[in-house]
Amino acid sequence: MSDHLATAAEVDQYRSVDQPDSVLPFDMVVVGAGAGGLAAARAARRAGRRTALVDRHKPGGDCTWYGCVPSKTLLETARIAADARTAGPRGVRAEVEVDLPAVLERVRATREVVYAADESYEVLAAEGIDVLAGEARFATPHVVEVTAADGSVRALDAGQVILALGAAPKVPPPLAGVPHLTTDTVWDLTVRPQRLVVLGGGPVGCELAQAFARLGCSVVLVEGAARLLARLDPEAAEVLLDALRADGVDVRLGVAVQDATAEAGDVRLELADGTSVSASHVLVAAGRAPRTSGVGLEIAGVAVRPDGLVETDARLRTTAPHVWAVGDCATPVNNTHVADEMGRLAVRNALVAARSPRWRPPSPTALPARWSEAHVPQVVYTDPEVAQVGLDEDAAARAHGEGARVVTLPMSRVDRARCAGRTEGFVKLVAVPQGPLLRRAPLRLRGATVVAPTAGELLAALVPAVKARSGLARLASTIVAYPTWALSLRMAAAAYFTEVAGASERPAQRAP
Repeated sequence: MSDHLATAAEVDQYRSVDQPDSVLPFDMVVVGAGAGGLAAARAARRAGRRTALVDRHKPGGDCTWYGCVPSKTLLETARIAADARTAGPRGVRAEVEVDLPAVLERVRATREVVYAADESYEVLAAEGIDVLAGEARFATPHVVEVTAADGSVRALDAGQVILALGAAPKVPPPLAGVPHLTTDTVWDLTVRPQRLVVLGGGPVGCELAQAFARLGCSVVLVEGAARLLARLDPEAAEVLLDALRADGVDVRLGVAVQDATAEAGDVRLELADGTSVSASHVLVAAGRAPRTSGVGLEIAGVAVRPDGLVETDARLRTTAPHVWAVGDCATPVNNTHVADEMGRLAVRNALVAARSPRWRPPSPTALPARWSEAHVPQVVYTDPEVAQVGLDEDAAARAHGEGARVVTLPMSRVDRARCAGRTEGFVKLVAVPQGPLLRRAPLRLRGATVVAPTAGELLAALVPAVKARSGLARLASTIVAYPTWALSLRMAAAAYFTEVAGASERPAQRAP
């Protein structure tokens, strides 16, 4: 992480702030320069507001430095290696040699490319945003002090404050006393892990376990729950489990780590089922915890929930009427696109609130933008990808009983998947009748799960349809080019009206 620490000198050459000893007035102060903070700062500046963006690291946040950019760069290289190894049945044979240090060096270089192009101090200064490097803390409800690395302090008078504090990796207690990697520090590796244990079977754990296995590492994935991807469709999790095992990942489900000891340069993990596993490297991918300490939230009157998240209402306003919270510090859904959207919505509301005097904030109903996670797309970038939006089958069955109807179309019946030799996976559409006559009322699309090599791209066509609760007839009658992966969406929708490729609609069922 130290590679991305910002210094005051590094920022000063791009700063328009020129009164270091004064309390500097800003319309908007954004604390945190990750996806949510960048979106908020840019939205405020586009609205003509004087905006300060504060972070102790270089802008970009978790996404650029530790999450989306490095992980997807690694996954893409791993896919190339896997494709080369498995192309024999297609008549293409190759010997694959992976230089993992070189792979990781390219990952680090790609981060710098993204940073320089879109998020650097130069770019932000050109957009009119004042960037301050340092630790931010409330001195009073409306004054944020920024302490730079050299100890100097600058005070910002903030009309409105956007908290985009982000989150940090959680480390289970047994791992605290032994050497381990996190999803932040794994990118600093300079050697190949000979025996890698990944703790966590969520999206990040699955992605990194598959990537390192495909790049030639021996990988064990340990997950305490009974299945992978606990928040997503169980059928999708089964497909991914098969894919991980096909790539050589030793998946251990339903076992937690009870103890960890360091011995002779290795780490030995004792599991709840009585077995143990030895690793040269342990990668903890067990979720993230909000970074809400040390900011003086109590001084501003900002409450924090028991789970560590900043307490917000549906408009993203905290318990302090001039303070708003977005991204990983305000929601357990740790996605870049979530933080980005929240950042822009919070600014819309903050601009309205700023028109009121400080002693009389507007009521929530006067604020225009509501935040909802109901239609947020989720994508796991494994191979195959797992993508989901809206209601899953279990949620639909619990909410609507047998009135909820489901179609599952296997990719094995889709010609493009056959051509690609990638027939694992499926499209699952979840529909609910619109109206009181359950079986006769028109069915409206309320959720979708796609498992395919291009699932994330396919889901983009379904998100607006789910959000609008579109009728299935519209999707079923849309002309789609042949042979594309997207044709699977039309086929699944048509199966609500007649059998298509062996698929037909059925009642939704609760998960076991």
